[in-house]
Amino acid sequence: MMNYASLGANLLISRRYPVSLVHFVTNRCNARCSFCFIDFDDNRIYRNQLTLDEIDVMTRHLGPHLKNVNLTGGEPFARKDFLEVARCYFKNTDVESIFITSNGSLPDRIEHFVRTLGAEFPDRKIIFSFSTDDFAERHDEIRKIDGLFANVIKSYHLVCAHGGNAMANCSITVSHENCATVLDLYEHLIEDHGVRAITANLVRDEGVYSTPPEQRKAILEGYSALTERILRDLRSGRIEGYNPKTMQGRMMNKKNQIMYEMVEQSYRDPGFISYCHAGSLFGIISADGTVSPCEILDHTYGNLRDYDLDFQKLWFDHEARKGRDFIRQSKCNCTYECAWTLNVLGNAQYLPGMLAAAVKAK
Repeated sequence: MMNYASLGANLLISRRYPVSLVHFVTNRCNARCSFCFIDFDDNRIYRNQLTLDEIDVMTRHLGPHLKNVNLTGGEPFARKDFLEVARCYFKNTDVESIFITSNGSLPDRIEHFVRTLGAEFPDRKIIFSFSTDDFAERHDEIRKIDGLFANVIKSYHLVCAHGGNAMANCSITVSHENCATVLDLYEHLIEDHGVRAITANLVRDEGVYSTPPEQRKAILEGYSALTERILRDLRSGRIEGYNPKTMQGRMMNKKNQIMYEMVEQSYRDPGFISYCHAGSLFGIISADGTVSPCEILDHTYGNLRDYDLDFQKLWFDHEARKGRDFIRQSKCNCTYECAWTLNVLGNAQYLPGMLAAAVKAK
């Protein structure tokens, strides 16, 4: 109880320690998606990624309230020691879950990962999100990997077949390339491929990608229609979200509903809605060890190697404090889903709705 009281105080009052982090374990990727924010033509992105030994040291200094880490890339499974990287987080921290964003192109590595790590840490959750943008031929064309769609479906079912503490979803990022067909894709995944967990993301203006202005309306309409369908099917039980039979599950499903609504509102009418907790409850670790409050801002807090790989020393240094002050004073706002998750959980204004959902009997 004291642990949860301390966590709640950190979420809603002090906001000193990160609850969730995104770690880009590598910038290497076998896909070349048109909307990716990584500039693969810049060879500097492949240099100086944190070594396994450095990650082992760094994960011992992540603070007392870290509950989730999102391991991503690039393609995380392009890193051959990725299993050992994930093991560092489970071994050295109290994270309850590892969330892995993958293009699903390497099902053999994924199966070995789930089988090995799942057996070693049966009390922790391993959650996969497989990017699925369009029907098979078009998906492979967008991401420029032959046979990728088939491997996405294979990887999804491999994780689901493992069961236990491993789970998977297919994530549809709505962009100008697929906004007219996302509902058809959604039905195709469910009816023709047996997918039972689907989430939605909204493409971001970032890095080398910029949304054509004339297409923003169509993208928003596609995203709105898709999220409405997802929420409807979650309520009916057609697809799976968090377990609706538990209070925590109902609360987290409500959190996702609020997040979808806030992202849509932010995209339609950019502006301040509620304070962002990027840089306080949430942060980014880049492949080379640079720490940032989020993926959107250019501001960085510093590099872990300059702080002896001590994350907390960097997190509480003056650059980090200055970054948090900027985010709050400027009323920084965007559509970044990872940050919005913590903004919903860490803002008291959303708490009544989530508590009401939590206590409502299924």
